Parts: sequence; structure tokens; C-alpha cells
Amino acid sequence: MNIYTFGDGYATGHIWPEWPQILQALMPDYQVVNTAAVGAGPEWLAHKFVEKIPELPGNIVIFQWPKANRFDKLIEDQHWQDVVSSDPVYNFNQHDGWWLSSASTNPKVRQYHKEFVQLQQHLIRRNTYKVLVRNTLENLKCTYIFTSTDEQETYAQLPEFKTVRLGEVQPSPYVHFRWILDTMHILNIDQLRAARLGELISQHKWEPFYSDRELVWQTILAKLNDSNT
Repeated sequence: MNIYTFGDGYATGHIWPEWPQILQALMPDYQVVNTAAVGAGPEWLAHKFVEKIPELPGNIVIFQWPKANRFDKLIEDQHWQDVVSSDPVYNFNQHDGWWLSSASTNPKVRQYHKEFVQLQQHLIRRNTYKVLVRNTLENLKCTYIFTSTDEQETYAQLPEFKTVRLGEVQPSPYVHFRWILDTMHILNIDQLRAARLGELISQHKWEPFYSDRELVWQTILAKLNDSNT
């Protein structure tokens, strides 16, 4: 059985290990298939979900809904390619022909949010996607969890995590680890393995975007697996 995960920058693991990567360490008997991208909005994630439908029946799906007011643009002509290329921050953020504009300050994106699709319509759109995804998962007989970036952000502000937030937008690996244990109760997680992984994650002094972060994570996984043999 696989676990299919969907999310935005809180799930990509681009800064340090985040909840899908930590979930794979916690549940080695499953294959975690992660679909996530920095700045992803509900439309792009719903689109990627539809692409995965043939693989999903009978599997576990964890869908972390992103913030509603994001503009996901399918690039269909050179004009929009030029717009993306001129963006000073988010020009890199293209995935499978889509531009995930996130917090772009491009005048066209600002106009879109100000005049064309404002917050209430964004919220309606996201709720529509959620209903359709939920109904599809139930029809496919999937076990599923719905959560959100907003919920994890609120969780990460708990006083007990104040010293491990490290000033980053995304929560630290230890907060991601605790987030899994405290919110994803339907998962059958080995508690002894979880306790050992929690120790290893909390013992490491994490640096965001550290150049050898993948090596650090693989070293932690090796220690975890050694302790479970």
C-alpha cells in the first residue's frame, strides 16, 4: 500500500525534512508518493490529484490544502512566459507547464487578486475543490486525511515550539514530526520507532537550506534503522 501526499511548500522538503519525508521514515513499510511544490495553490494540487486518480484506489491519501488566495497559471503563450521570466522572486517556480505565482508582486498578479478573483471567491473555489476531492476519495475507497497549511501554521505557534521555530516561515523538522503524531491518528505508526526518530531529530541543530541537508537526513535515517534492527 502507498501513502499519497499533496501539499505546498510545507510538504516539499526543500528547506529541511518536512512532514511527508518524516512520514516516510516513520512508516518504512509504505511508499510515500509526494506531490508538492513551493507556493502551490488549490487549483494546481487538484489538477495533480486528478492525474493520480488511477493510482489511488485502496491507498491512503493525505491532502494538505494550501492557502486559498494563490494564483496557479497554466502557461499557454509566450506573453505569460515573459511575465513569469520578469518576476524578480518567483520566476523559478514553474512545474509541468504551470506557474505557481504564490506571493508574486507582479502587477498582473496583483490586479488579478484586487479586481478579478478576490478572497471570497478564492475561498469558494477552494471549498469546491475540497468537496470534489473528498467525494472522489470516498468513491475510490481510499483512507484519507484532510488538513491544511493554515492548521499546521497555527499548530506551529504553540508555546512549546517557540525555541525550535528558528525564525523560518516553515516549521522546523521537530514541529513537522510532532504535527504527524498529534494530527494523523488514523495512521498505524510504530511508537518505539517514532520515539527514536523524535530523539534523533531533536538532537540535531537544524540549519535552513543547509547544503548537506540530504546527507544529514540520510545519516539520521541510517541511525534510526540501525536502532530498529
